[in-house]
Amino acid sequence: MLLRLPPPRRLLPFASFAALFLSGCQDGVELTNASIAEVAAASASIARPDAGAWRTEAMLTAFDPGAQHSPMAEALAAQLGKRTTTEACLSAADASQPLFGDLTPTQGANCMFRRFTLVKGRLDAEMTCRNAAGQRLEVSQRGAYASDRVDLTATVKRTEANGVSAGGMTTHVRGKRIGECSPG
Repeated sequence: MLLRLPPPRRLLPFASFAALFLSGCQDGVELTNASIAEVAAASASIARPDAGAWRTEAMLTAFDPGAQHSPMAEALAAQLGKRTTTEACLSAADASQPLFGDLTPTQGANCMFRRFTLVKGRLDAEMTCRNAAGQRLEVSQRGAYASDRVDLTATVKRTEANGVSAGGMTTHVRGKRIGECSPG
């Protein structure tokens, strides 16, 4: 799931997948054991983020590399507890895109939302994906949303087909609209 914020210059790997941006909600959506398509359809009427300049802060608050001892795992571990702040422009065209348009490619990965609740600007969602080799990815998101701000905690856990943990991470993301985009 992707956080629909302006594209930051630097995002922690997984964070862009783990995060999800949803704006203020009118009546709300509550689903269990739902496909990506069902969540996308049910949330089609959710208000979009406001176009304009956005400031986004992200912090990796927990990281488990699992058995990985790679340069990527070391780089992520070095980011633990460090806040990254970016500013970017969210164009009117980008703001009008479907909130779940970026999830469509993952449909072949056998993904289901165990739960998806977005009521009165509060999100509680958990999606599980399993690939053909039996590896599992669990992504959960909890937070508060409005058309001009977001405060989200996203957790990603990976499990091998034999049930052994392959690592994971938790990221806290805050974003807010800070005005109009600068010309140029």
